[in-house]
Amino acid sequence: MWSVRGPCVVLIFHLVAGAAGQELAGGGEENIVRGDNIVPDDSDYDYSHFLPLNDFHVNDFQDDVCDNEICWSSICSGAEDLDNTMQCGCCPNKRPVKLEDIDLTVSCSPSGALVRYNLTDVLRFGLENLTVVISYQMEGEQDSLDSQEVEDFDDTEFSWPGLCSGVSYQFCVEVTHADMSKLDEENMCQACTAHGPPASNPSSLTVSGGLTYLSASWPGVSPQCADLTYQVLLNGVTQDQPTDKTSHMISFLDPGLYNVSVRAENNEGHSTQPLPSTLYTIREITPPVDVQVTHAVVNGSLTTQLRWNKSIELEEESITRRGYLLNLYTSEEGDVPRLTENFTWDEMETSFIFDSSLSWNTKFSLQTFFGNHKSNETELTELFSNAIELSPPDPVTVRNVVINDTLAAVIDWVTSVDDGFEGLGVSITLWTKDNSELYSVSVSNPQNTTTVTLENDLPWDTVVTLRTIVGDALSQGTEPIELFSALELPAPVNMTVTHTVENDTLTVEVEWEDAIVVDGYA
Repeated sequence: MWSVRGPCVVLIFHLVAGAAGQELAGGGEENIVRGDNIVPDDSDYDYSHFLPLNDFHVNDFQDDVCDNEICWSSICSGAEDLDNTMQCGCCPNKRPVKLEDIDLTVSCSPSGALVRYNLTDVLRFGLENLTVVISYQMEGEQDSLDSQEVEDFDDTEFSWPGLCSGVSYQFCVEVTHADMSKLDEENMCQACTAHGPPASNPSSLTVSGGLTYLSASWPGVSPQCADLTYQVLLNGVTQDQPTDKTSHMISFLDPGLYNVSVRAENNEGHSTQPLPSTLYTIREITPPVDVQVTHAVVNGSLTTQLRWNKSIELEEESITRRGYLLNLYTSEEGDVPRLTENFTWDEMETSFIFDSSLSWNTKFSLQTFFGNHKSNETELTELFSNAIELSPPDPVTVRNVVINDTLAAVIDWVTSVDDGFEGLGVSITLWTKDNSELYSVSVSNPQNTTTVTLENDLPWDTVVTLRTIVGDALSQGTEPIELFSALELPAPVNMTVTHTVENDTLTVEVEWEDAIVVDGYA
């Protein structure tokens, strides 16, 4: 019996074919079907609904899954008779899911992607353990950027925020179920490339800084694209070149109030969304404060001690050179400092000794400097001249004496400065009655007396004035004091006249006593 397996199979095939032919022909009596299942006078009959049959693998045709519309027709739907088994033997257990079944569409821009799909048809397939996962990845990459399992099959769309402009992405819908076959399109994808500037700007902005710079920082926008950069603006004007970092420092700023903002940019422009911004004040560099000037006589020299305090605090981490400038002015140089000394940020005191290198009327000012920036100067302050009141000696006395039969004037004075120091002295000037200067000499402290003799070149009515001298500075003079003319010259007393004649010559001898009273004169 089994030796004729082939003809039996052929016979079964003809029976099935005949039965199918009758059904497809309408099943009515008017449809005459030949024994070979060929409809008479219908040479164009469509046999595509007949599935190919392997005569040698009758029981194995489930391994060769076929894709034919008959599989989804009522012929193969739940039929168990022999005829339908022969026709539907290669059909999968469940209808496979394909791209056209889910109506997949994708739209994208830098702001994100919108994936639309429809599972209505798929739900009619009666699939068990149905799972739907939506994902996306860069085209050409294996790893998924993100994936989400669909929980509600009635949903028809899903969105992802933020895409990189110019980058091609694959958006995929993966459908799996308990009866998967090779006909199922497991990953159904569509490509989409976004174009345009970044969709957003940084969400916030933080600004810190110092006297001449500010530093801005911000959280990066998402996604972190290869061409993403940031541009910092001050008062709406771009500063420096864009940066791919999330912080930026701007230096060499003048004092003032700045509106600082930042925007995201790429190769196609900058984001048009609102910019984060904040106000920041670059403080003005101010000069030192609490300037103190003290004087003391140390080892016979007048010493001026200067001290001051900083008026501003600077960031310790900055390496910018900073400190103080001390400017020394004299009347000869006018508004141009004669000398400027530099001090470091931590040096806030110095001292000067009065000597011939500095004028008594020297004044000073202080400035703060930071890099190439300088503060205003403090008010000009006397370096030495406010140490003492420069007033003439007082009192001054003149007394006349006779020295070696020569009338002299001894001048004594008391200095107006309690503590003498090097450079301090008295200037003595001789004048005529009509204020013509005859002679001037300076004597140093602590000398407080001098003598002037009545020489042939000095008139009787010579007067003298004294002034205190400190370096190149002079006090006002004393009132003129007579050197000699104040001396009382009384007439001689006890005068006698004696006459004698000798050798016929009369001689008269006059004698007197001098009434002038002068020390050293008898």
